[in-house]
Amino acid sequence: MLDRSTIIGLVIGFTLVVGSIMMEGSILIFLSLSSFFIVVGGAMASTMISFSVEDIKTSFKTFMGLMKVTSIDLRTDMELLSMFARRVRTGGLLILDNDIKHLKDDYLKNGLQLAVDGFKEESLDSILSDEIKGAERDLELAGGVMNSLATYGPAFGMIGTIVGLVLMLQNISDPEALGAGMAVALLTTLYGSMFANMIVGPLAAKLSYLSEIDLNRKRMFRVGILSIVAGENPRIMEKKMLIHIDPHSRAEYVKHHEELKIIKQRDEKFYKLWIEQQDKEWENLKEILKAG
Repeated sequence: MLDRSTIIGLVIGFTLVVGSIMMEGSILIFLSLSSFFIVVGGAMASTMISFSVEDIKTSFKTFMGLMKVTSIDLRTDMELLSMFARRVRTGGLLILDNDIKHLKDDYLKNGLQLAVDGFKEESLDSILSDEIKGAERDLELAGGVMNSLATYGPAFGMIGTIVGLVLMLQNISDPEALGAGMAVALLTTLYGSMFANMIVGPLAAKLSYLSEIDLNRKRMFRVGILSIVAGENPRIMEKKMLIHIDPHSRAEYVKHHEELKIIKQRDEKFYKLWIEQQDKEWENLKEILKAG
C-alpha cells in the first residue's frame, strides 16, 4: 500500500491535469489505447530486457515493503531497544526469548534471535553487516528498475510520435486518418511525459528517500544489538544510536530523558504496551507512558 503523501501527490497531479483538460474540452479525446500500449508496454518490455523477471519481482517487493518506512520513528525504536537492554542487564539475553517473536521489523527480530541463540559478537557483527549490504543491493536494484522505466517512458513517447507521423503522412489525403495519426503522435508524447514525470520518476525519487531511512534504521539496530550483546550500559548504547537520528529529534529525545526520574516504573509500563506501540510515533508513546 502506498503511503499517504504518495497517494495525495498522485491524486493532486492527475486531478490538475484532468481538470485542466475538462475545463477546455472533453477528456475523451485524450484517451488513446494505442498510445498507452506504446508507452507503458514499451517501457515495461525494455525494462524486462534490461533486467530479469526475478529482479523485477524483487524490486517491486522491495519498493512495496519500503512504504511502511514512512511511519517509522527512530526514537520509538530507541525506547524499545533501551528497555530491552535494561531487561537483559538484569535477566540475561534469554529474557528476550519470548519477546522476539512479536517484533515487526525482520532485521531487528533476526538480529536479536541470533544474539539469544548465543552467537558471539564478532560473528553477529559480520552477519548483521552482510544483511545491510544485501539490503543495499536490493535497494540499488529496485532503483535501477524504477529509473529504467522512467527513462524508457519518454523514449517510447517519441517512438509513438514517429509512428503517428508516419501514419499521418501515409494517409495525408484522408482527413479522418490524418486526425487519427496526429492524435497518436501527440498523445504518446503526452503519455510518455506523464508516465515518467508524474508516476515513475517521483516513485523512483521516493524509493531513494525511503532507502536512506531504511538503511539508517538498520545501522542503528545493528549498533543497539551489538551493544546489548556486549553488555554495555544502556546509556552508552543510546549515545551510540543517537547519531542516527536527526538533530531536532535527537535534542527532544535527550531533553525528555534528562527529565525522567523513575526509569524502572516507566519500563514496566512500556513492557506491557510495546507490542502495540513499537511502530507508533514517539510523541504519542511519550504521552502514553507519562499518563500511565
